Amino acid sequence: MKRLALFVAMLFALTPLYIGYAGDKAFKTDTYAGKVVPLAELLKKEAKLDDDAAPHWLALVTDSDKIYPLVKDAGARIFFKDAKLLNRPMRLTGRLIPNANLLQVVSVQSLLNGKLHDIYYWCDICTIRAYEPGACGCCGAPLEFREVPGK
Repeated sequence: MKRLALFVAMLFALTPLYIGYAGDKAFKTDTYAGKVVPLAELLKKEAKLDDDAAPHWLALVTDSDKIYPLVKDAGARIFFKDAKLLNRPMRLTGRLIPNANLLQVVSVQSLLNGKLHDIYYWCDICTIRAYEPGACGCCGAPLEFREVPGK
């Protein structure tokens, strides 16, 4: 049983290597600076959409006013679950989905006073770091938001 658990853990640890390749193309990431905002807000301003027509997406608006809707997966879920991170300066690392202009987020850092900060949620009991709010996956205690200077 221990060997099976170790094998599964190793498989998950190597998953980024497998995901990193799409056919013969390497998974290439870039960094994007800007603010994550609800796409509905942008479209209401630009296209004068009513509430029913507005999508329930989030998008990164870069410092150069480019708009990249976010793929709602593990990398961007933090923004969908924690509204206090919206409309703040951020630096996202991710990749653009080919032919779609959607941004798949790999990592998130905030910019406070021009300096990068790592964002995560922490359980003091289990000393476990998580990347979305909620309860600790180990003990069930509420996770505490942390924003610490990055490297």
